[in-house]
Amino acid sequence: MTATAAEARTTVGALPWPQLLRHARRLADFGGAEVPPSAEELADLAVAGPAEVFAISRRLTEPKGSVVLSSGGTTGPPKITFVAYDQAVGRLLREWRPLGPQSVLLNLFSPGRMWASHYYMQALAERVGCRVVPSGPLEAGELHYWLDAFESIGVDAVAGTPSGLTDLAQAMLDADRTLPVRTVIWMAEPWTEVAEKTARAAFPQAEFWGNYGSVETYVMATNTPACDLRVLHLMPDQVIELDDAGALLSRLGEGWTLPAVRYRLGDRLATAECRCGRPDGLRVLGRADDAFKLHGSLLSIGELVELATSVPGVLEAQLELLREEESWHGVRRMTVHYTGPAEPAELRRALLSGSARLFGIELHHPEALEVVRVPKLTMVERTGKIPPMIWRSR
Repeated sequence: MTATAAEARTTVGALPWPQLLRHARRLADFGGAEVPPSAEELADLAVAGPAEVFAISRRLTEPKGSVVLSSGGTTGPPKITFVAYDQAVGRLLREWRPLGPQSVLLNLFSPGRMWASHYYMQALAERVGCRVVPSGPLEAGELHYWLDAFESIGVDAVAGTPSGLTDLAQAMLDADRTLPVRTVIWMAEPWTEVAEKTARAAFPQAEFWGNYGSVETYVMATNTPACDLRVLHLMPDQVIELDDAGALLSRLGEGWTLPAVRYRLGDRLATAECRCGRPDGLRVLGRADDAFKLHGSLLSIGELVELATSVPGVLEAQLELLREEESWHGVRRMTVHYTGPAEPAELRRALLSGSARLFGIELHHPEALEVVRVPKLTMVERTGKIPPMIWRSR
């Protein structure tokens, strides 16, 4: 497939069209979408979703078995994927190798509940041949009991979400304790400025290694210590179509957990340049489905969080949305939780002056907006993430 100027502006990576067409036809035999006989370019192929992932991953892993994992299940029905036991670690290590045989990795990702990250880190450590400590997340109060043990084991690498890593880092700073961490492995959410500063203060000698993926696709893009912390690079043999409704992933070759043609990701992505000079850079802009209606007015979660954190004295912010009965995107009341020294009234004024729609809602429904300062934002226990928004039913 020859890229036109328009295609170059809307895609990251490239794949040969004849190979991709053959690949799409093969996947159709395993439960993927049918390929139109007249298909002449990528845009002519159907968009794949959870049903195709379920069918294809189950069929392709039948001969050797699989781990059954899930995304979703917190605010919507779970999406099931059958993942090969090797978890595509071999393909990943061709270009992204944060650990060596002498590493001792503290795995802070939560085990159980069909969430992938914990088991992915275990597979990575096994393939590299290093030691791994499968602790899961640690509460600040229990760190006292474990630090001596981690020191005696020789922990020099930690893996977790930026939120989980920041909790560990802050607990260590508060206790005036440290570990000789040289490697920080992160994924599943972006770094905030506050989180990055805290982690670097606790682990001043550490290099940061990140990656971007999902339970369905596993790793699609990587970040190394040579990169800007918020830029990732698409791995070879893939192409991503940028789309505000959710980027579309296609990939060729063996060794992936899931072969894909136009699989709809849940995120909006954008092209990006990186200081490392590697090609195919991208940034994660946020979830594609971040819009909601508050008393009939459409608002963006990402825009409101960005507006809140732009206020002096606001460190981090999170929306709590009280859902209207029998409505998915309809919201009756929004509470903005935030950390930092700013006064709630000050943040409330900034939100109303910065959002014309929110100001209009305030005129008729002043009870619809509440602003609350909290010690820390809400974390999803299953994933270890601090999401920009949490739903409440009552």
